[in-house]
Amino acid sequence: MIEADQGLTGRRLAPGERFQFACGPDLACFNACCRDKRLPLLPYDLLRLRRALNLPSAQILEQFAELETDPISGWPALRIRLSEDGACPFVSPAGCRVYAHRPACCRVYPLARAVRPGAAGGPPQEVFLLQDAPGCLGWSEPRELSVERWIQDQGLAEYQAANNYALRLFMHPRRTGKVALNQAQTHAFISALYNLEVFRQAAAQEGFASRWGLAPERLAQARGSEEELLRLGVDWLAGVLFGGG
Repeated sequence: MIEADQGLTGRRLAPGERFQFACGPDLACFNACCRDKRLPLLPYDLLRLRRALNLPSAQILEQFAELETDPISGWPALRIRLSEDGACPFVSPAGCRVYAHRPACCRVYPLARAVRPGAAGGPPQEVFLLQDAPGCLGWSEPRELSVERWIQDQGLAEYQAANNYALRLFMHPRRTGKVALNQAQTHAFISALYNLEVFRQAAAQEGFASRWGLAPERLAQARGSEEELLRLGVDWLAGVLFGGG
């Protein structure tokens, strides 16, 4: 998920436009797209990686992630820490070791998705671009696709739903321009969105719901669902940073 198509390279797809692409181990370039790339980790990506690796969030963050600041929005941004030779740590000669739980940026490739706020609180506006991918042989494969078919084939719908929900924080109406979080706010950001074990403990403290104006029912839902816990983290963080969800 990219907030706007600023800084993106590639050709914007027109609504309904089809494209030609396929990928598989029979292509000579197989796994090349998993090397020397900036691979962003969005909050839902981390949730899914934790399920794939069966590791605590804190260990995944320490071992596989790097923290930076998005140069356009100012938000803290996580990306996958590449190995010394530039390869993704989850790739093997046979392909992706976490394929069933791979991040959204890997699923959407060879496309890129950019979003903007919707009008009057409506759904976000999204655009898709064909990424510049020199050396990729998938473009010559005789498989014609629509964006909708690619989203379905790659299991992107649940990722996009989670990412769209996070826009109520990232594109909060009280946000004016580039954000600048202090150290405590950055810690809250990581805890609420990426380290759900820590946030679950915080949300379980007595008085948490009343202090932050959250319905007790939401806490009950979050106790039974990590997806609900992540949504709660989004709304809580919006309250912390902007005074409202």
